[in-house]
Amino acid sequence: MLKTLMYFKKNQGEINHITGDIHWSSLALDSRKTLLTVHDLSGYYQHTGLKKKLYYLLWIYLPLKKLRYITVISEKTKKEISWLLPSVASKIKVIPNCITVDILPIKFKYFSKMKLLIVGTRENKNIEKVLEACKDLNIALSIVGRLNERQSRLLEDYQYDFSNYINISDEKLRELYDESNVLCFPSTYEGFGLPILEAQARNCMVITSDLSPMKDVAGKGALLVNPHHAEEIRNAVLRIANEEDLRRELVIRGQENVKNYTPDWVVEQYTELYKKILANK
Repeated sequence: MLKTLMYFKKNQGEINHITGDIHWSSLALDSRKTLLTVHDLSGYYQHTGLKKKLYYLLWIYLPLKKLRYITVISEKTKKEISWLLPSVASKIKVIPNCITVDILPIKFKYFSKMKLLIVGTRENKNIEKVLEACKDLNIALSIVGRLNERQSRLLEDYQYDFSNYINISDEKLRELYDESNVLCFPSTYEGFGLPILEAQARNCMVITSDLSPMKDVAGKGALLVNPHHAEEIRNAVLRIANEEDLRRELVIRGQENVKNYTPDWVVEQYTELYKKILANK
């Protein structure tokens, strides 16, 4: 960290935009020329004791107090920061993530056996609840992410037809969206929820959590469920399997929703901020 801080201090630009999880690097940068984008506060919540206090000091308190320009990718993250540090709330601007995949022409995918896609296997992705919910259903699972011992055991115990993909390319991920009928994404915590938009752009129907920011990102283009209730997840999967009108509605509304997250709009928002930073030199 010290070497990085020294390097950044000596090699500052006219604009310094911190886009990753190194918020502490702002301590070596000119606050008049530096913009910090905060994706989420998951690091704060996953630590305890001294680690949590250090994280709060170096990732949250000192950077956000120092800097003039702060963006977040969702209203949820803004609320979390404002709750921890009310004095910085007025400095925060919400600029959502944009889609990074092409929006395909609308296409309705018909199936005899539903192909369900799960993106991410960390604890917050809630994969165990999905596996519990979908046991005994006639589905094929594609799971992106490294499985832990409990997840592997559940897949074996419930005799799932599944494929597991680790460290795949962006191209392969697009293929999985295109091949799948439904993205099942009942996450318990996200800073944003980009897989929702990626799925909608590729005509893949979405089941996600009735929690912010997932429900906000999904708009009207998803079935919303309580992520802690396996029965709600199961019922959503069954509704999609049995209701053709619902399937068509989810694809059409998903395509409409994803148009609100194009790169051009996000670029425009950041360009305005960059001009503001340059004007304050």
